[in-house]
Amino acid sequence: MATLLLGMLSRLVAADGEVNYLTRVKPTLAARCYACHGGLKQEGGLRLDTVKQAIQGGDSGAAVVPGDLELSLLVRRVSSKEESTRMPPEGEPLKQEQIDAIKEWVLNDAKAPSDEEPERDPRDHWAFKTPVRPEIPTPVAPSPSVAEEDIASHSNPIDAFLSAEQHKHGLIPQPQADRRVWLRRVTLDLIGLPPTENELNEFVADLSPEAFERVVTRLLESPQYGERWGRHWMDIWRYSDWWGLGAEVRNSQKHIWHWRDWIIESLNDDKGYDQMLREMLASDELYPNDLKRQRASGFLARQYFKFNRTSWLDETIEHTSKAMLGMTFNCAKCHDHKYDPIAQTDYYRMRAIFEPYQVRTEFVQGEIDPERGGIPRVFDCNLDLETFVHVRGDDRNPDKSRVMEPAVPSFLEHATWKIEPVPLPPEAYQPGLRPQVIEGHLQAAQKKIDAANEALEKAKEDAKNGKLSVEQARLNLDAAQARLRVAEAHLRSVQGRASAAQAQFQIPKQENAAQLATEATKLERIEALAIAEESVAKIAFDLAKAPADKKGDLEKKLKTATAAIEPARQLIDSSSENFTPLPGAYKTLESNVETEDSRRRAFPTTSTGRRTAFANWLTDPKHPLPARVAVNHIWMRHMGRPIVPTLFDFGRKGTPPTHPELLDWLAVELIEYGWSMKHIHRLIVTSQAYRRSSSEAQANPSNLAKDPDNRFYWRANSIRMEAQTVRDSLLYLAGDLDMSQGGPSLPASDEKSRRRSLYFVHSHNEHQKFLSMFDDASVLDCYRRSTSIVPQQALALENSPLATAMGEKIATRIKQANPEVSDAEFVLAAFLSILSVEPSREELNLALDGLLRFKKVAEHENRADSLSHARTSLVHALLNHNDFVTIR
Repeated sequence: MATLLLGMLSRLVAADGEVNYLTRVKPTLAARCYACHGGLKQEGGLRLDTVKQAIQGGDSGAAVVPGDLELSLLVRRVSSKEESTRMPPEGEPLKQEQIDAIKEWVLNDAKAPSDEEPERDPRDHWAFKTPVRPEIPTPVAPSPSVAEEDIASHSNPIDAFLSAEQHKHGLIPQPQADRRVWLRRVTLDLIGLPPTENELNEFVADLSPEAFERVVTRLLESPQYGERWGRHWMDIWRYSDWWGLGAEVRNSQKHIWHWRDWIIESLNDDKGYDQMLREMLASDELYPNDLKRQRASGFLARQYFKFNRTSWLDETIEHTSKAMLGMTFNCAKCHDHKYDPIAQTDYYRMRAIFEPYQVRTEFVQGEIDPERGGIPRVFDCNLDLETFVHVRGDDRNPDKSRVMEPAVPSFLEHATWKIEPVPLPPEAYQPGLRPQVIEGHLQAAQKKIDAANEALEKAKEDAKNGKLSVEQARLNLDAAQARLRVAEAHLRSVQGRASAAQAQFQIPKQENAAQLATEATKLERIEALAIAEESVAKIAFDLAKAPADKKGDLEKKLKTATAAIEPARQLIDSSSENFTPLPGAYKTLESNVETEDSRRRAFPTTSTGRRTAFANWLTDPKHPLPARVAVNHIWMRHMGRPIVPTLFDFGRKGTPPTHPELLDWLAVELIEYGWSMKHIHRLIVTSQAYRRSSSEAQANPSNLAKDPDNRFYWRANSIRMEAQTVRDSLLYLAGDLDMSQGGPSLPASDEKSRRRSLYFVHSHNEHQKFLSMFDDASVLDCYRRSTSIVPQQALALENSPLATAMGEKIATRIKQANPEVSDAEFVLAAFLSILSVEPSREELNLALDGLLRFKKVAEHENRADSLSHARTSLVHALLNHNDFVTIR
């Protein structure tokens, strides 16, 4: 039977011709076999990335024996029906047509190209080498078919690189966009709001060579720049407000908005991108006394997941790697990476970097209740916690035979990797020493005294007005006076404990520290006695008021409370220095089973320094990845498509860059200009490439044939507005946008708020309805937003309460600017305001005709002001124009 089948297959090969190895066999081997038998790894000593090596074989002999299926181990293994012997061992088996192609090829003597080369060493991959500034291409002579004023001068290196590629592919770039179109494009890009009519008019009238530069400078210096680009980086860094069940925090942290405000402020200050990364990863170690900088560690605090520490750290590793390194480290959690030189042990060495960290909330000025306020930030808590490899990625099965030491993968050791423990200042491990914390405790203590005095006055009033019996009134006064004594004792205790802590933890320690500690301990015990006495007084009053059937339980409580007084009194005279320092931070539960004793243990006096080492390694100028990843994100958001299409995978499985020299030039430029993102923005938006028309109208026919997808930027790309920009533009055009910045997140359900959209609660559980319509960012993973076109979007812009109200206000603003405006003038003003362009003659006539129709409808409906109604309807029509939600 086997001989018969082989004969039939041989005849099939003879009839159909030879199987093409390069098109039908090698792609299958590359996709399914090279990960274990290629340049990255050679399991069993076997490589399959060339036919010569396949015939040579490995430890088990030849993988391919030309002309012989039975002796070819490759054929036997891919054809096996047994999972224990079938290759590849993971994932789906090869498809039957793939197996047949391999068999046909082997039967036909396994022919291969004579010049076949093996895979390059994975460490030679372009993204794993430090970028070197390439030479700027020599300007190419312009095509005679393009007007001189539309040709890039190449003074901007971006244009030189793009022009060289366009010339190579025979592409003729489109002319510059209309000046109004460019102004709308750059204004929306840099601040997320449309230009005003005055700004349009001023720019069109300014024909000086510096006009474009002046606009860019104004926009980059605008406070709104940080909000616009803050939202972009919030996408990449997975910003999310907390979510859970009821008031229980299960993911992220309460008050995480402090991190959002830090992002906005840092961008407006043009803080270097490298410095932003360092602060997000290790601000608690680098700046232990600077809470403003420690807001940045919200990046790590956001990864919090209450119920599974491994899930928490898995997300930390995955998204730190994707966002900052453009690498999929998470692929190595269960086994060695199949494409990049990342071993499974590398994954757990990376985990060891983050293993000790936990989250706590720092008290802020005037607020010592972490539920109501505070700054969530990270700190190294469990310094001695060990990291083990999880067998097959299962955290229930750790391999405890060896401890994983913190380290980075060797193929990325382009920078110094050195861990040094960080000794912390007293305020870091005793946050109750911070002046604002002491002041907060004092203010809270004084409020208790004020409240107790008010309660005492009320008790006196109740005694006078006869609401209570004489005995009840007396007991009520006793309880109120006891409450006041507790409040006064608490204030003295706070003062004493603050003084004692300052003396004890000051460097060097004060000589009277022991005496102050003894006094503080006594004051704390006096407060405890006052609390015990107050408890007796309150229960006695409750007992006097209680009905007969309730008195039994209260009498038992009174007896227990009374018994506690004498031990508390005796403890006062017992000498001790064991006072309780004022709390200054609140540790988040490490898990759902952590005890309160564990939560309240003292903070460590040192930090491991692991995250500082990681941050310094990451931001070393010699590191090949972070600068490339950053400029790729910035480029995509300006130019409509990234240079490296796989934004979070610069590895060997990712798609290579379309313009590698330009990418490296921009990366080096970012580094050498102090990692200034504003510098990169300026370069991009002042380039001729950015100024081109996005229209294909009158384009050279060969452009559409050679580059229909505009891979080489012969025109600009149209970009659909993001959800936040749509809503903010509506409010801004109506004069209704609240430009105040910062502060707690707004409830997602708050339809009345007029603040910018990035301030709404953004979490897995809560979504602002209007923003969701326009593909708001996913909180789980959003390196690039999806773009949909669905009917609900048009309905939201036409019928939603927001669009309806803003449309009316836009129409009113146009009228207020010129009360006697004619219909034609109104149409012109509406087009300029909403779309930033003048209508063509055809559009003007259509709009005027539409106004007449709208008026007739309004008159038919007996509306009081048919003209206003018609003009508002026209505004709504323009808000539904595709060009309103598109950045052309």
